[in-house]
Amino acid sequence: MATRSTKVAKAAKGDKGDKTAPTRDDARRARNAELGRLLSSLPCPQALLCVQTGEETDVAAVTAMWVSYDPVIVAVYLHPGMRTHQLVNQGRHFTINVVDEAQNAKALLAGSIKGKDPGKLEKLALKFEPSESIGSPRVAGAAASYECRVLKVAACGDHDLFLGLVTGWSVRKGGKPVVRYGGKSHAIGTALEGPAVKYPH
Repeated sequence: MATRSTKVAKAAKGDKGDKTAPTRDDARRARNAELGRLLSSLPCPQALLCVQTGEETDVAAVTAMWVSYDPVIVAVYLHPGMRTHQLVNQGRHFTINVVDEAQNAKALLAGSIKGKDPGKLEKLALKFEPSESIGSPRVAGAAASYECRVLKVAACGDHDLFLGLVTGWSVRKGGKPVVRYGGKSHAIGTALEGPAVKYPH
């Protein structure tokens, strides 16, 4: 039978035998699981950001959204530790390429390869085509491509928000954009009933 002094000693050191006591790791995992449910419940367009600065080119899997009609401005966020972030900051331009269904596997691969991997572009085996207004190329075969000049960079939590002024674009007829939802890639389905929304409105 444990004496009072033994119980006090266990309490002071923490009873490692009690596996039911929550740990800091347990709390972090629970919080990450909750954040995962929160973030994956918001549908986002799946896109590839391409940047070329000097002789260096990089591609990153991203999501993007438009924030202004006139002029057309889009927003994309990048982690400060990314090579892509560094190149966009230096060159001040980039392209946003909306992933087509046929490119989904390569887009997912782009999201798993570190930017500093010297064989990244070779592994992705993407084809590029020159932009009309900036030095960064477009990704050939994308459902749509937007050529952007950096207007502003703002720190937003653990990422930086880049606002890009669209200076050129291409929308491919018959393109099939991909949407990220629930942690998976989805094709765009049948339109629901209701009036069509004209842009700008």
